[in-house]
Amino acid sequence: MKKTLVAIAALAAFGAASAQSSVTLYGRIDASIGNQKTTTGGVTVADPGALISSGAHTGSRWGLKGSEDLGGGLKAIFQLEQGFNIDDGTASSARQFHRGAWVGLDGGFGSLKVGRQYDITHTMYGKYDPFGYSGFSAMGYSFNVGCGTGGSGNCVGRQDNTVMYTSPSMGGFSIAAMWAPGEDKTAAASAGKVYGFMANYSNGPIAAGLGWQSNKANAVGANQARTDTNFGASYDFGMAKAYLQLENGKNKNTVGTGKDSGYGLGVVVPFGAASLTAGYAAEKQKVAGTKVSDAKAFSLLGKYDLSKRTYVYAAYRRGETDPAGANNTTKVTKYGLGLVHNF
Repeated sequence: MKKTLVAIAALAAFGAASAQSSVTLYGRIDASIGNQKTTTGGVTVADPGALISSGAHTGSRWGLKGSEDLGGGLKAIFQLEQGFNIDDGTASSARQFHRGAWVGLDGGFGSLKVGRQYDITHTMYGKYDPFGYSGFSAMGYSFNVGCGTGGSGNCVGRQDNTVMYTSPSMGGFSIAAMWAPGEDKTAAASAGKVYGFMANYSNGPIAAGLGWQSNKANAVGANQARTDTNFGASYDFGMAKAYLQLENGKNKNTVGTGKDSGYGLGVVVPFGAASLTAGYAAEKQKVAGTKVSDAKAFSLLGKYDLSKRTYVYAAYRRGETDPAGANNTTKVTKYGLGLVHNF
């Protein structure tokens, strides 16, 4: 009888310990068939024919995430995430966990995370884009022109060596701040760095946010510095959810001071298990007051949920970039029919 009680107590203790710590394997697979055609000045420069693609809509990835209860409302948290190509089985980057690799603490004070993470600008882009982080996003196509000629080359995305603080939600309001040292200081130049701030409000059907980020290189060169300011908002009417985003960027480099500004509009309309998403975005860029390039794009996405974890989609995007000069407008038409499974 005593041995039985000891065994039961041991199992109970093991169960309690297990409940305090967890590790989850998760992932997403996006496979599609489609095409992407590019013309410049009315002449086709790329048309590979039918494409079996991975992550055309949303990146295929797998990852590990977990937490440990440290007591007093404090938890240790982590995430490791890697991308892959489902069409040929290769990794989408030479990095082991290029999509994210961080560890941190979470509690009543909010969260503090250290490692490779999404930066402020990228977070704002995805949060107020009806397509989210999608390869068919109209905003993603148009806003990227600011990272082209005169751009810093690292306008948005994931940043290495990042310290990110996010406050708890207070009546729907939260703030976040990030800092990432370049770790590249030399005798001739100070280290580069990335830092930024954002504030978001979400309550009921309305959400809005403002973000600002600075990217600075460590040396004088073609790409010295960039700042980005983003405003986003959304409103859920029930029968449809509308999105608005405004972007403004400034580049400082040897070419001159470049400025870009743009806007994006979008809507998601649900139909039971199905939904239709549409978006339009435009961007203008100037260097020293002279036009460098304009861009605009239109996107459509139809989605049907087969289950809580699996859906099929049909997507289309037409993007147009018009650099300064005659007869050099580039048009990119992309479409895809795909299947996404989350696990």
